[in-house]
Amino acid sequence: MANKEVTIKDVAKLAECSPTTVSRVINNSDHPVSKDTAEKVEAAIEKLNFSPNRIAQGLKSDKSNIIGVIVHDICDSYFAQMVKGIEEFISGHEYIVNIYNTSRSVEKELYAVSMLKANRADAVVFAGGALMDKEYEKKMYSIVEQLKGQGTVLLGVTPHPFDINNISLGNKKAAAIIADYLVENGHRKIAFIDGPEKLYTSYLRREGLKESLLKHDLDLEDELIFPGDFSFEGGRKAALKLLDKIDEITAVVGANDATALGLIWELNNQGIKVPSDISVVGIDDLPEAKYSYPPLTTISLPIHQLGTNIGKYLLESLTSDQITDLINIEMQLIKRKSVKKLG
Repeated sequence: MANKEVTIKDVAKLAECSPTTVSRVINNSDHPVSKDTAEKVEAAIEKLNFSPNRIAQGLKSDKSNIIGVIVHDICDSYFAQMVKGIEEFISGHEYIVNIYNTSRSVEKELYAVSMLKANRADAVVFAGGALMDKEYEKKMYSIVEQLKGQGTVLLGVTPHPFDINNISLGNKKAAAIIADYLVENGHRKIAFIDGPEKLYTSYLRREGLKESLLKHDLDLEDELIFPGDFSFEGGRKAALKLLDKIDEITAVVGANDATALGLIWELNNQGIKVPSDISVVGIDDLPEAKYSYPPLTTISLPIHQLGTNIGKYLLESLTSDQITDLINIEMQLIKRKSVKKLG
């Protein structure tokens, strides 16, 4: 027996009943099974260490018990915290959480969603922001419509250019709060380290900063927008490019915390002290933000809580008629030590 896969027939033989009866016990069928027979089946399952073939069950029920979560960078604490929250809520229920790491690649993201469609995923979460690419939008729209036709629950974090339920993180608002705080502290010449070029989240945060500065009769000048990629290394490289403009600016906004942390590290490495020489702020409030030197002023987006909210929503959508409304998370300005008050 140890050399071959245990089947439902093996369980039925040991429990002295039919495979159909075993199936009814496994699936908690409404069809009556005597207590004595059910106990024999459960004892046989335990003795044989039998695991039901979920793929075969899925083919019969048109359900896969797969929840797909598409992330852009699993090494980024932002996504790690969110996935942890989702998994913690889903854990203990008969669902498999499949994580697809796409590195913000149009091809990888389309492939991931195509695979989830082919495997008839019960739910798909677009955990990263939408990619600003016409081919992506066209092809993804088609796949999403097919997933909806299959009855898949679809959820996006931040807006996406196809018709799914989206959670608004308030990216524009987060950047605006940061801008207002810097202006309140006397800063007038502010630079921005951007996020990935094709990412809609980058666009929203950049526009939020621009719009808030305009309200204060200030401009975010093009020459003070530096390329970045939402990573520590990207922030470090941006710091080196920033050096030529260092005498023209008093504060820098990182498009996310990872960028801001890399920026602080490299500025310190170059002998430029934060915040005495220049102020730095971020967005996200990653766990490591409070341990930087100096601790980073940022906007708190409770990403782990968002993950648990997503998990709860998915589970209710898949198993219940009572679905809790997804409440957009509350952001908060976290004042630490990376901003200097001027004048």
